[in-house]
Amino acid sequence: MKKQWMAACVIAVAALCIVAGCSKKKTKLEVTPQPTPQEEPAPAPVHVPSDEDVFEPVDMDAKMMEIFATIYFDYDKWDLRPETIEVLEKIAALMSENTTVRVLVEGHADERGTNEYNIGLGENRAKAAKRYLTAYGIKDSRFEATSYGRERPAIPNCSDEPCHSKNRRVEWKILAK
Repeated sequence: MKKQWMAACVIAVAALCIVAGCSKKKTKLEVTPQPTPQEEPAPAPVHVPSDEDVFEPVDMDAKMMEIFATIYFDYDKWDLRPETIEVLEKIAALMSENTTVRVLVEGHADERGTNEYNIGLGENRAKAAKRYLTAYGIKDSRFEATSYGRERPAIPNCSDEPCHSKNRRVEWKILAK
């Protein structure tokens, strides 16, 4: 009986081996899922502009004229006034955003005093404005400075202080945008 039992076990093991050996083997192609056909992407929704979305061009020349406002100084001084600093901060912001802008800083004086003195005073005013902007982080190479002293008054032949005050100034000329 032991022999029969052993023979039955050997036959059973052999049958299992045959069944296992004959089972279908999985290949790489069968393991890798087949790609599903690509569907065309749905078209993007069309945006219909509203009144809020309308593009409005910015006139950079007008914007620069507004920002590069003339700054004024007290008699015989080149100290920056609080309202002057507000203008200079706007200029610094614009120049930080527009790194190709180059400027000529023109210093002026009123008609009183000698020509040499007023040239120096205009130069100090131009340098004070330029120094503030370079301290703000704008490169010095983006500025040129000059002084016209009393040679180019905004209002010539002044006889009173309100008139003279319009001549003590720094003006800006855009050299490159």
